Amino acid sequence: MNDVQLIYHLPAALTLFTGVFLAMISVAKGRFRAENLLFPLICLLWSMNAVFYFVQFVVPVEMAGYLARLHGILSLWVPLVHLHFLYRWFDLRNARVERLSLIATLGLLMAGLTPWHVLMGSASFGGVLPGVRPFFCVNALFSGVMMIYLVRLCIGRLGLALAGDERRNLWLVAGSLTASAVLISLSMISFEGMLPYSMGNYLFLPMLVLAYAVFRYRMLHLASLLHLSLAWGLMALLIFVPNLGVFYLLRPWFHALHSVLLFLFFLCWFYMNYRYSRVIQAAVQRLFNRQYFDFKKVESHFSENILLLRRTDEMIHEFRRTVEGTLRIRGLVFFTRKGEGFLEEDTGRALELSEVTHRWLSLLQAPLDRREVERRAGSREVRREVAALLDQCGCDYIVSLSRYGELLGLVLFPEKGDLSGITLREERFISRIKEFVSIALYNSTVYQNLSRLQEELSRHTDALAEEVVERKRAQDVAEQSEKRSRLLAENVMDTLCILSIDPLAFTYLSPSVLTLLGYEEEELLHQDVRAVLTDYSEREIRTALTHALTAPQRHSRNDFMFEAELRRKDGSRVWSEVSARFLRDGDGRAREIFLVSRDITERRCLEREREGLQRKLRQAQKMESIGVLAGGIAHDFNNILMAMMGYTRLALMYIPEDNPKARDKIMQIDKAGQRARDLVAQILAFSRQNEQKREPCYLGALIKDTVAFLSASLPSNIDVRFTSGEGKLRVVADSVQIHQIIINLATNAFHAIGEEGGKIEIHADEVALGEALALALHLPEGPYVRLAVSDTGHGVDPEIASRIFEPYYTTKEVGKGTGMGLAVVHGIVLNHGGAVSLESERGQGATFQVYLPLADLPENAKGRDPALDRLETRGTVLLMDEDEIFIDLAREVLRRLGYQVEAFTDAQKALVVFGQWPKKYVAVVMDFFMGGIGGGKMARSIRDYAPAIPLVVTSGRPEPLSHTHFEEFQGVKILMKPFTLKELAEVLEQVIV
Repeated sequence: MNDVQLIYHLPAALTLFTGVFLAMISVAKGRFRAENLLFPLICLLWSMNAVFYFVQFVVPVEMAGYLARLHGILSLWVPLVHLHFLYRWFDLRNARVERLSLIATLGLLMAGLTPWHVLMGSASFGGVLPGVRPFFCVNALFSGVMMIYLVRLCIGRLGLALAGDERRNLWLVAGSLTASAVLISLSMISFEGMLPYSMGNYLFLPMLVLAYAVFRYRMLHLASLLHLSLAWGLMALLIFVPNLGVFYLLRPWFHALHSVLLFLFFLCWFYMNYRYSRVIQAAVQRLFNRQYFDFKKVESHFSENILLLRRTDEMIHEFRRTVEGTLRIRGLVFFTRKGEGFLEEDTGRALELSEVTHRWLSLLQAPLDRREVERRAGSREVRREVAALLDQCGCDYIVSLSRYGELLGLVLFPEKGDLSGITLREERFISRIKEFVSIALYNSTVYQNLSRLQEELSRHTDALAEEVVERKRAQDVAEQSEKRSRLLAENVMDTLCILSIDPLAFTYLSPSVLTLLGYEEEELLHQDVRAVLTDYSEREIRTALTHALTAPQRHSRNDFMFEAELRRKDGSRVWSEVSARFLRDGDGRAREIFLVSRDITERRCLEREREGLQRKLRQAQKMESIGVLAGGIAHDFNNILMAMMGYTRLALMYIPEDNPKARDKIMQIDKAGQRARDLVAQILAFSRQNEQKREPCYLGALIKDTVAFLSASLPSNIDVRFTSGEGKLRVVADSVQIHQIIINLATNAFHAIGEEGGKIEIHADEVALGEALALALHLPEGPYVRLAVSDTGHGVDPEIASRIFEPYYTTKEVGKGTGMGLAVVHGIVLNHGGAVSLESERGQGATFQVYLPLADLPENAKGRDPALDRLETRGTVLLMDEDEIFIDLAREVLRRLGYQVEAFTDAQKALVVFGQWPKKYVAVVMDFFMGGIGGGKMARSIRDYAPAIPLVVTSGRPEPLSHTHFEEFQGVKILMKPFTLKELAEVLEQVIV
């Protein structure tokens, strides 16, 4: 063989060897499914070019044309096989493309078998494609179109590929398809100076690229392949060498044998080789330490055993024993259904899978490894959860146990003991035995469900038998109870009846109904209650029943009482006291109403007369008491005011004009006396013991004085603010009664706010009433002064807003209101020619608006506040109170007593200053109800800085304050307001001494 022949022969030999070897390996040791059955066919179709290359040297020249014709016919199947291979690999299906490609292949095949078919190329080597016929062009067009479609299919699949390895494999497949198409086409063309089929001898290169792309992660590793090749090589040597020796020795007798004897000889020879190969195969497997099993026998034995088992753990043990003993796979992990979830059999670990993954696994039919899961799972979530489960269990394969689309369990297992993957034969074995396990698990589940249902049926049967006996006993008791109830109903004086709920109709009436209403029982039976109830009573009863039936379960009442007015048969009216109770079924729903009715007509008449007399008596007593009280208070208080104001005037006479500070302080006392005098006049006016006095005044000045009074009187958590609009707010009114209006409205707002605190806003401005607003307030149009008092309280319900100005009407608790405050406001405003209105929503506070006619008035001037001179100090006293007037007075008196005073209205600031120099002070005078911090906490903070310092606690509200608040302290004096400054000086002297 010269070098030129070697150049042509070596690629052909490599192509033939590569095709046959890849076909055998993919069939015998490929791990996966359907596409592996097509890959060997591709390898054989690609290697047939090398076969035709070698055959052309041993056949006559006249057969070369037939071989070329056969080569062209077989080449037609290459695109079709490639198409189905890629469809299986990509899990795709296009029935139209498959049908068209098959029809085209069969059509070209039939055309190739016709006599007018010509060779693909010229029989001579004198050029490229001399004497081309139309069939060659059609064949080339079909192959080219199919290969372009297949390459486009791979490139289109690149857009869906997620992993880099998958993208690389797709590029390799596309390249190998393109290269193979070019080489096969060139092998059908004769080139000058080249042997036929020589270009196709290089098909081993795209063949290896395709094998690498398809079976990179699907074949055994190199050591396993070498181990397998040695075993098969030894088996081939042990089989072919004896056969060659036998043929060589019997060669002279073959020509003498008859055809029938020759057929019998070859038949016996084939049988002996079959038996011999079975023995040799077992021996070689033992020699290379490779177990050999007859999977059919193992499956048969396994199916007989597994279907007899009922317990899940026994089935799993049998499955584990079979797989480990047959395939040498260790470390199987089982997840089986336990109730609503899946638990691992060995550790009890719970399996958490999404609904999508659960549904995908229930449709899984064969074992898959990680690569196959990545390729076949359509959802990213499924791939992620299955990969995480395999990593968590340290496994490489997953098998689902399912039946009728219901997932019964999962089996996970690693690679085999030699780190090799499972073959297609082993995969089918696992798939078949897992079907047996799935059937057994499903049957076990059905059996367990049937057993549980049978137990429940037996238990219910026993319970029904007991219930029948109990019902018989209860029926006897009910009959006796019914006899007693009938006897009582026929002899009781009250009327008993039962009403259905919808509609309200009588279903039972006792005989005493004749006495109460004059009807016989049969006359009212199944009649609506409107036959005996007045319209008002019917509405009240229906409203009460509706409220009781629609109330929440925790607030619902089962029985209640009411009074109803009934119509007798003769048309007269009677009043009845009715006790009602709902009759409910087993589910707690009210079905009927049981009523007991008693005649209270006479009692009701007496109660009405008594209530009328008592109401009149209480009204007279209230008015008499108010008059007596007002007169007594006015008498005593006027005596006190006379002395106080008289001595104030005398003091002013003794103080020279050049001491304005002292005179201003005395004038403040005089103003307080005048306010007290006005309050006495207000009390006398209410009790009708003096006459009203209306004078021109500025409403703004009156409101400011009243707000100052309210700020000192109300608790510190009530914020009272006054704002005024433009204008002079001039009115003609009794200043005492205006003061009373503001006080009453502010007091009402304080009661609405409550103890948690809030804000009272007082606003005054001038407005012009238009036609609509004037008509609503029953006032003439024109300018008015509007006084608005708003609060942040609970508001006024619309149901009671129309009655809020009635005398003695109050919503407060007993002892917290008389019902006269807003009635007095309403009367005063009407007497002044004005009007009062209310704007309120539940939970949003309330605003009272008072409209008074506007008047023209001159302005008044105001004086300035004086101060007292300081004297020599005897020590420093820390003074804390929110009332600045009290602080001014107390500071002046304490200074005259020789003390230096540091006063604060802010408790936090005072505590900070005291904490810096606690030894500086000789005593602390503090109000118990300072804003921002409680009195007890403040006292403890002071004693933390100076444990022995004297402490005087003052308060204007004596109810909540007692010595129990300061039991833990020593040297504490409590001084209740109002007190004189002399008393303050005496107490301070006591605690300091």
